[in-house]
Amino acid sequence: MPRITFLDNAKQGENNWWKYISTIFLTWGTPMVFELVILIIFLFYVMPPSINMAGNLLQILSNPLVLIAILGVSSVISLLFLYICMNYIHHRKFISLINTDSRFSWSRVLKGGSIWFALFTIGILLSLIIDPSGLKITFNPKTFGFLLILSLLVFPIQASFEELFFRGYLMQGFGLLSKKPVVPLILTSIIFAAIHYFNSMNTIMSIDIVLQAFIIGTTLGIIALGENRIETAMGVHISNNIFASVIANNPIPFTQNLPSVFTLTAPPNPLLDTAGTAVYGIILMVIIFWGKKENLLGIFRQT
Repeated sequence: MPRITFLDNAKQGENNWWKYISTIFLTWGTPMVFELVILIIFLFYVMPPSINMAGNLLQILSNPLVLIAILGVSSVISLLFLYICMNYIHHRKFISLINTDSRFSWSRVLKGGSIWFALFTIGILLSLIIDPSGLKITFNPKTFGFLLILSLLVFPIQASFEELFFRGYLMQGFGLLSKKPVVPLILTSIIFAAIHYFNSMNTIMSIDIVLQAFIIGTTLGIIALGENRIETAMGVHISNNIFASVIANNPIPFTQNLPSVFTLTAPPNPLLDTAGTAVYGIILMVIIFWGKKENLLGIFRQT
């Protein structure tokens, strides 16, 4: 069986180790520097000296809608610098991070997003039937519209950037180190999961989030390798983040107090939650690769 061609896209450009370090630093570090500069300007040049700066800043940053907006700005900057680095550091086409035929497939984005949203909706309905106490209605008609618009603007950019970076840039980069597709698959899934650890201040919740992120990252990686493109994975990721903010959010610092339709109230259970996420992932892959079993199995057979 031929080698996964999606991973071979990395060979189109220049792959010196320092180019990867530079790209990672610029892509993730630039937004942080930008946010720090904006924060300094806001504190020392915009906010009146008589106002309690620390107290007001904490109040502003405790608003999850503000945090989503900040995430949106950061994602735009990261996406821009990833594009610049691909063109001027790696000297390869940006589209090579997405697929092998240089044609973006919107239908795959919609397919992945629709299937994942439907699976989550079924899961919520089953939860309401089996244990309605695990969900609390937090819908606020005054702010829900703003949340919906903000989510539809921010998460397609944010989730797309993460797919481009993890399932595109990093997975193709690690693919240069091993002929086995499973190696870059596992490495990128571990890194993707690790960055989600600080989404919560609660250790059990953090472990829960990391395990679920690993399952989701692995699922998206398998789909990307099996299809030789990341559009379906992008759709799933976008749908996942929109659902988690608009329909049913977890009470973690980032999404706490969002006017979502529901808020999960059940305590975190890493074992049960991870198993549930794995079931979603398996169902998703069965649907995506129905009648295309060889595409799926080929990922693990290649040496």
